[in-house]
Amino acid sequence: MQRRFTLLLSLGLLGLTGPIPAEANAGTGSAAKPAAVVAADFDALNRNDLEAFLALYAPQAQIFGLPADPHVLVGKRLEQMYGAERLRAHFAKAMAQPDTPHIEQTRTVALGELVVSRVHITDPKRAEPQVLLVVYRVRDGLIEDLWHVGKETADNQTQAAGAVATARALVEANNRADAERFLALFAADARHFRRAEDPHRLADLPSRAVVDEASRVKTYRALYAHGPSVQVDLLDAFAVGDLVVTHERIHKRSTPASAGESYEMLAILRVRDGRVLDLWPLEKIARPADAALVTATAGAQP
Repeated sequence: MQRRFTLLLSLGLLGLTGPIPAEANAGTGSAAKPAAVVAADFDALNRNDLEAFLALYAPQAQIFGLPADPHVLVGKRLEQMYGAERLRAHFAKAMAQPDTPHIEQTRTVALGELVVSRVHITDPKRAEPQVLLVVYRVRDGLIEDLWHVGKETADNQTQAAGAVATARALVEANNRADAERFLALFAADARHFRRAEDPHRLADLPSRAVVDEASRVKTYRALYAHGPSVQVDLLDAFAVGDLVVTHERIHKRSTPASAGESYEMLAILRVRDGRVLDLWPLEKIARPADAALVTATAGAQP
């Protein structure tokens, strides 16, 4: 069973690739846009096109399995697929099997080099489909990192709707500068993370400002003491089990220091029973000061 799941994981979430669709070449210069590269990856997988798949991966692309610890996003690197030679051998064998699974992205959001997808896998040999959350990092038209972040299970699938509702509630509380409501949406032992400087790591460093409940209360009460410091638009939110992905546009209140700074944020939150347990900000991209109103929950996170 474990071997079979590993094959599905590597086939289904790695995605395979075919010729890059025309829209993939709409990016700057000759490099395809990350979302188009990932879409081509899925296309090649479903066509069992090994060469097209391999052409979309960097020579030393890293693929990570599901994490064992619920408080981290990154599992162990799958050594059997590390390096061009091993990647080819692994997928040549997988794609030669009869009745390979059908893989599709049912929700996707992209920001900067990152693409986050909700992936639905239908396997003729399994009674039930699988649903996973996968993050890709695409640079210069090639996939350099692929993280299998989460999997829908009988234990967590009932949490999905509530997780998205909690993400929306965080945005609403932020926009009202309602510190008490905002804080009430976090579990007492909730963990806050920050982005790593190493792009091959995925938001796995602890927050400097929020390290426990007391520092969270202090930080957010101070943040909202003089009204909304940022206004947020929640551009998209979707969940796989208790993990919710948020794409936000954030507009800082115009002050001499911020000059109306705007940016977009991509984040993942783990939510159980209406309370945030973990918050990982994945990507932050500055936007022109006159951009439309912007993000929330993760955007405001220190």
